[in-house]
Amino acid sequence: MNTAGQRHIIIMRKEQELHEDFKKDSNFENILSVMNDALHQAEGELLENSPERFPTIHIIGAPRSGTTLAVQLFAEGLNIGFINNLIAAFWKAPLFGIALSDQLLNNQYQSSFSSKFGRTDRIQEPHEFGYFWNYHLNYNDFQQQDVRHEENIDWDRLSTLLTNMCRSFHKPVIFKSFLLGFHASKMAKELPKSCFIYIRRNIIDNAMSILKMRKSYAGDVDKWVSIKPEQYSYLKDQDRYVQAVGQVLFMEHEYFKQMEEIPEKNKLIIDYTDLCGQPGNALYEVHQLIGNHYKEESDVPFENRKRLEISRYERNSTEAEKLKRAERFLISEFTELEYLMESRNKTSI
Repeated sequence: MNTAGQRHIIIMRKEQELHEDFKKDSNFENILSVMNDALHQAEGELLENSPERFPTIHIIGAPRSGTTLAVQLFAEGLNIGFINNLIAAFWKAPLFGIALSDQLLNNQYQSSFSSKFGRTDRIQEPHEFGYFWNYHLNYNDFQQQDVRHEENIDWDRLSTLLTNMCRSFHKPVIFKSFLLGFHASKMAKELPKSCFIYIRRNIIDNAMSILKMRKSYAGDVDKWVSIKPEQYSYLKDQDRYVQAVGQVLFMEHEYFKQMEEIPEKNKLIIDYTDLCGQPGNALYEVHQLIGNHYKEESDVPFENRKRLEISRYERNSTEAEKLKRAERFLISEFTELEYLMESRNKTSI
């Protein structure tokens, strides 16, 4: 399948301002960009128009909800492929990255279950593949786009790439896909075996963790970090507490809207505390979810998985109360969030 002549609008995304400790090396990023442009032309010769054989699994959730930990657990504990830090360097030519990773790393993975605000250190560890999703979903930044944006996405190209990536791994592949979560129902129509797993965390704990990320990641607790929901234009004029809680609530609201349009056999909600406290159960649930679309026996002893450490922060009572007030305020201002709070008491969407 020769698609070398196809070009996308987005070349590189607009990065957010980060603290010096988290800034990327601009020279190295430029080298990677040139390499990807060159390989992108060649990868078209490797793509096949093959039917969807394996499911793709997409982990979604608000920032700091446990999505990275979920990918680490499922990548280690299940027979699935995943994007590691080496493959992620080939965001415009992932088939090359997968082949190189297989030869150099033999795709043997034992997780450290550690990360710094979603970033992992070791080359074998999972990567969120942000450049790939920005590029193929035609996003030039972190701002959620409305449904009309889907007309600007080359769904045939994206679907072909995902099926070919599964073919290269010879098994299902798991992704961490913040931006794709905004278009989950469309993706499930394009590739009917697509599965979405929402990681849900206590709202106040989640918002508290976002504020901590702001301080470390951006160097300023009042600077926005990570994905911007559709309501960002409203939130940007609010205080840090309303912003942090709003980032969680509005992203969850949008993800739930998307998942309501997806068949039950294609979706799952896992609470962060259950993920850490009962990882064996979480692995079993995901194994069953994948099994709805792809049958393969597994001898993984799910029940013997050790508990994972829950990320906890000492709650400053004053800060916690401000976040609770922010939650009550947003629910009173946006009636659609009342339904969201009701859904949090349910086990399914």
